[in-house]
Order: sequence, then structure tokens, then C-alpha cells
Amino acid sequence: MRRAAATMAVMGLGAFSAPAYAADAITLTLGGRIKEFFFVASQTQAPAESLNSTGMFNDMRISVDGRTVLDNGITVRAFVRFNAIAREAADDIDEAYVDVISSFGRLRMGEKAGVNTTTIGDPVPEAFLSVDEEILADALKPRTGITLRDGFTFKRFTHNSLGVSYQTPDLMGVKVGVAYHPSVTPAVGTIDAGLNAHDAVDVTAGYDGDFSGGTYRIAGGYFRLASRVGGNDGGQAWNLSAGATYGGLELAAAYINSQPTSGRDEDAWTVGALYGIGPFQVSADYRSAKRRPVPRALALLPARIFNEHVTRATLQTAYKLGPGISLGLAGFYATQTDALGVDWDGGGVLSGIKVEF
Repeated sequence: MRRAAATMAVMGLGAFSAPAYAADAITLTLGGRIKEFFFVASQTQAPAESLNSTGMFNDMRISVDGRTVLDNGITVRAFVRFNAIAREAADDIDEAYVDVISSFGRLRMGEKAGVNTTTIGDPVPEAFLSVDEEILADALKPRTGITLRDGFTFKRFTHNSLGVSYQTPDLMGVKVGVAYHPSVTPAVGTIDAGLNAHDAVDVTAGYDGDFSGGTYRIAGGYFRLASRVGGNDGGQAWNLSAGATYGGLELAAAYINSQPTSGRDEDAWTVGALYGIGPFQVSADYRSAKRRPVPRALALLPARIFNEHVTRATLQTAYKLGPGISLGLAGFYATQTDALGVDWDGGGVLSGIKVEF
């Protein structure tokens, strides 16, 4: 009898509730990007190596963005982006998520890096390259285990793993967000905590303001990851980012501290500036990162231990040929010190074209 009454109550609520319908037709937008880079580089080589002084790398992706506005004002957006060239990845999908946006904020579910990466974006402005295009590994051979690609946000830990996030609406320039990833691996379904790192959480806050003639922004976050049983891939991290614009000038800096359970702590910082006038842009940036070569528990051994250390300086210029089309030129120089204290350096010149639509 109670079950029947409950069923009737649910049916009654369904009959008298006012479901939301799409006030606008669902619109689909096709987008993408094609980036081609050619470089010439000279770098220190090991005795058995014979590294080519020239090379190329590229990035090609296609995206589909569908959205509609319901009659109650809620925006629903579905986004998917494919790797147009996937030489090594088993999955050609780069990102896939759904947004529900209302006056209460934004709820996102799917494959996305998290609110920290969304809030901070590029840690420093670059005229031609972007945060996911890293000279070390693309043009110069890495000699350490230090992470520089996506290295200043929590995307370095979660990449584009499945997760759910919520970000508050803008309140006097302040936004706060939290993201949760059940796993930071491609695994789906039941997650064995004894085999995989799990329960990744990042909390990030950002503030955007303005002053006479310019704007400024400040953001920071905290990240926590539970390791597998007996594993060493958990830990925590925190980061800070700040930037300002004045006319055609933009300045920014970022810092991140990573403390994995392996004890191989890492600190990295970067600073950069960009100036644009008409179709021309020029930028300069510098970044430095250090990593403990062995776990903290072994750091007191009598043997001499060297911190892994990487620095990179880049000077870039770009010219916008038209909407979404730009040519660029960059000069770069990097130094690396491995755990044995061996120094490696290298530099070169990179040119290319970007087409975004």
C-alpha cells in the first residue's frame, strides 16, 4: 500500500511539473586546428648518439560543438574533439564533455583536464607557441624526468581523464571551482585502488579585475591524488598564477610545487611578456624547474646527489595573415642537468604556420 502511494505521488509530480524544452534549435559548429612546425637545432649528444639537427612536429585536431538554450535559460553544451593525427594514442578522442550552464554556475562532466587548467589557461603569454607545444621533447631531447609540457597546471597529473567539475558564477570577479577524477588513467568502470592511482581532486580560485587602462588576474589551486596501495604515484601539489595587461602589453608568471609520494619533489616557475601591435606579436619567456633525483628517504645517503634541473628561454614573433591564420618564428635555448650532474644544452630556431577554424 505504501509502495502504491509512493508511486502515485511520483506520477503526480511528473504530471504537474513543467519540464524544460529547448527554446532554440541545437546548433552545431565544426572547428579545428592545423599546426605545422619545422625546426633546426644543435644540442649536446651522448657518445653513442647521432641526433638529427632538423625535424618537424605538428598538431591536427577536429572539434564539434553543439549547444542550445532551454526555455528556462539553462545552456546545454556538448563538445568533442578528435586527434586528426594519432600516431601513438589508442583513442582518437582528445576531449569529450557536456556542460550545463545556469545562473548557479557551470557543471561539467566528461573528459577534460579540470578547473585549474580552465581557470589559469596558458601560464605566460606566447606569441606563437602554446602551453601544449613544448620545445623539450619536440625539438630537443629531454635528459631528465621533469615535466614542462602542461607543467604549470594540474593537467600534468590528470591530462584529459574522465571527471566531473563545478565552477561558481562570477561574483565580483571571483570564481571558485572544484574537479573530481575517479582515476587519472584511461580506465573506466570499477577502479582497483590497489592497482591505480585514484580520487584526484583539485580546488581552484581565480580573480579578474581591472584598473585604468588595463586588467589583471590572480589564480591558485590545490591538488590531491590518492596513490595505489604500495604505490608511489599519489601526492599533492599547489600552484599560483598572476598576470596583467596594459594596452598591447601583457605580463604573467606562474609557480607550481609538486610533492608526489615518491618523495621526488619538484618546483617550477616561469615568467613571460608579450607585446602586440596590429597583426604583429612578439614575446619572451623563461622557465626553470628542479626535481629531487631520489626519494626524500634516500637523500641523506653519503653519495653525492644532484638535483635534476631544466631551464628554457624562448623568443617568439608571429604575424597574423588573416582570421585564424598566423606565421611564426621562435628562437630557443635550454639547459639540462641530470641526476648524475651531467650538463646538457641545446638551442635552435623554429618556424611554422597555424590555421585555426
